[in-house]
Amino acid sequence: MVIKQNIQILFIIILFFSLFTSFYEKKLFLNDNIITNENEKLLFVWEHFRHGAREPYTQINKTTWIDYIGVQWKSEGELNSLGLRAHYLLGTATKNRYKEFLSENFDTNEIFIISTDSNRTIVSAMSNLQGIYHNYTTPNLTQNQIKHAKISGLNQTYKEKIDEMINKLNNSYVKDGVSIMPIHVFSKVGFQFLLNSASYCPQSTIYKKEAQEQEKVKEIVENFINITNNTYGEYIFKFMNVSSELNPKYLYYNNSLNYICDTYIADYVFGRDMPHINNTGIDMDKFYEHCLNYSNIDLYYISYGLPPTKLAYLAVSPMFTTIFNYMDRRIKLNEKNNTNKLDPSSPKFVIYSGHDSTVSAMDVFLKAEFNIEYENPVYTTSQLFELWQNKSGYFIKYLYNHKEKAIYELNNFKEKINKVIFSENEINEFCGISDEHYIEQKSLYETIFYIICGIVFILILLLISLYILNRKKM
Repeated sequence: MVIKQNIQILFIIILFFSLFTSFYEKKLFLNDNIITNENEKLLFVWEHFRHGAREPYTQINKTTWIDYIGVQWKSEGELNSLGLRAHYLLGTATKNRYKEFLSENFDTNEIFIISTDSNRTIVSAMSNLQGIYHNYTTPNLTQNQIKHAKISGLNQTYKEKIDEMINKLNNSYVKDGVSIMPIHVFSKVGFQFLLNSASYCPQSTIYKKEAQEQEKVKEIVENFINITNNTYGEYIFKFMNVSSELNPKYLYYNNSLNYICDTYIADYVFGRDMPHINNTGIDMDKFYEHCLNYSNIDLYYISYGLPPTKLAYLAVSPMFTTIFNYMDRRIKLNEKNNTNKLDPSSPKFVIYSGHDSTVSAMDVFLKAEFNIEYENPVYTTSQLFELWQNKSGYFIKYLYNHKEKAIYELNNFKEKINKVIFSENEINEFCGISDEHYIEQKSLYETIFYIICGIVFILILLLISLYILNRKKM
């Protein structure tokens, strides 16, 4: 009897385990998240990140290059050496995560890099790529190729230097460990990823004003400014050399707090010596954290509102449209068993080098739609969307600074997002971009095309004429 009961219990355990395993292998949802199993295959990665540490660019004196709080720099808003290193290190972390997915050396068929038209984002992308391909070995050139690489027309002094460099390079075309990679920079023409900016979306100022006029946002800003005045006001008045009696509301108007905090963060992160601030008795570390909190308020609530206005949805719409287009291409290749096919129109990895507003727009959107908590978009912050496949189907992993935050079944994720994001036509309408804008651009391109065609036609006629003349002479 006891043996029979034990057998029944064992059978129930085996049955339960079998059912659980079967259910686990299919799909198990937790708040729309999917728990994944073994035999996963990575198909595509999208990464966008904020540029690295930079010099201040708000209210900097372009004659003395002294910033808003009295620290001197060499230029304005440029990526500094710390920012270069941070992105190089992020690149090495990227390569470590995807070492089985990406080739050892750069391959234009498998990775595509986009950047905004800003020095700091372009250079961030460059540094990041050097980190990804830090083990890069330059290909060898033949002696004939080396001969053709010599630069003609140099004077003797430069020619000697060039010969010296050729000897150092030996057969490599550039220094070992350095890879020259294309970065695609977009301008204000077309469908872009910076719709929170008036340059790209003229009506964004209206949506920002709408956000700032929300009672909840006003309350958050007012409370923060009161804390600033009560905790740090006396120190700020000292190092800014402002009289609190003459300017009792100095921190309330003219973006003063925004200028101070943005500049202080840049100076603090770079480790600048700021004795005129330190000597006031302020806690430098805590003031840095305080300024980061203000930066978050500015990036999230003042820019997008609480709850978020339409602007947050506009800002991420082109990005998600692009991400899903790339994913669809990789899925088509996968279903044809061509996942290893190298195709520049269907890269395995896409990188977009952007700004803090790029990250914050995504944060606000994911919080509103998927309840993922905000993070602090400090310099070099990275967000990743990975497309995976297992026995259950396709799913997406979302990572923040290479830490997994959520997993979603692909179709559910796409369906939910596509319901709330905007099409290109809708964005043009909401942003106040008229059809004439695109007609003018199209007309410009058509004019250039016709001019080139005309030149080619004339050259062909000229060649034919020369050929006929030569034939008559013969």
